[in-house]
Amino acid sequence: MRQYRTLRWGVQLFFVLLTVWIGCEFVLFYQQVKGMEPVTIHRPAGVEAFLPISALLGLKRWLFTGLWDEIHPAGLTLLLAFLIGTVVARRAFCSWICPVGTLSRGLEWLRYRLLRLPPRWKVPMLLRRVAALAKYPLLCGFLWVIGSMPLSSIEEFLHMPYNVGADGAMLKLFLHLSLTGTLVVGVLFLFSLILRNGWCRVLCPYGALFGVVGVLSPFRIRRDVGACKSCGACTRACGMGIPVGELTTVNSLECTTCLSCVSACRVNGALGVRAVWGARVRPWLLPAGALAVLFVAYGLARATGHWDAVLPLDNYRFAYLFGGHG
Repeated sequence: MRQYRTLRWGVQLFFVLLTVWIGCEFVLFYQQVKGMEPVTIHRPAGVEAFLPISALLGLKRWLFTGLWDEIHPAGLTLLLAFLIGTVVARRAFCSWICPVGTLSRGLEWLRYRLLRLPPRWKVPMLLRRVAALAKYPLLCGFLWVIGSMPLSSIEEFLHMPYNVGADGAMLKLFLHLSLTGTLVVGVLFLFSLILRNGWCRVLCPYGALFGVVGVLSPFRIRRDVGACKSCGACTRACGMGIPVGELTTVNSLECTTCLSCVSACRVNGALGVRAVWGARVRPWLLPAGALAVLFVAYGLARATGHWDAVLPLDNYRFAYLFGGHG
């Protein structure tokens, strides 16, 4: 079972390198467009994965009108792929694909190697549960704003220079962090260093969305009470603070299907994955299913013209220079 840890690191490293490549390509594209230079770099559509608000607005527009977002088409494609993958494998996106999830996993190593902090702090269960709920009001706030926006306002927003140049604004934010932004990033870094996976467990509204949608998944991690030796290894391994060793079925919205608990189990067959109808499922099939959905969605989007935005370079140039991002 321990091979799941190595497999997960490999998948996470792939997406980190992919993110770095997309970032480097976009920096070159942005500089050429904004600098009035000949544009020799193709805009990497994958950058739209980091524009979730625009994707959610595009999703509402598509559901009510059938019109695909022509400004950030890849963003809508990726959002749908992540949601469908969540129905297959719950929050596997958080633990296998998301670069922030990979960063959080790296901070776990720092916690143990440098700070020697325990896997789980001895704090009241009520406090742990309340802390984990904090991201859900954030999600509700986003969904309320998007849900209350009329379609005419969404249509107007999606075509505004502000939204067209949202990728450039995001880049500018990270390249030129203000003092306030630096402090916020520093606090979040320390928070996730002290509290294991702090951002993912407490604050990430995207993770909250996938947690809710993941309820629809027919698969759950289940413990064979008869075979289990109650050693607690699975509970200690869980980065989301779920008391796996005390449960028969892991129904928590916080489960990210990282398979750390399955890898840590010392008794063969005591912890595994089952479908709601009782059938055993090989654990690796869940993240594999989420990845398959993502790559199939990418292939279909490329083949059907739902990946790259077809906008004149002048639109990006105007948005980056005068889009209202400061």
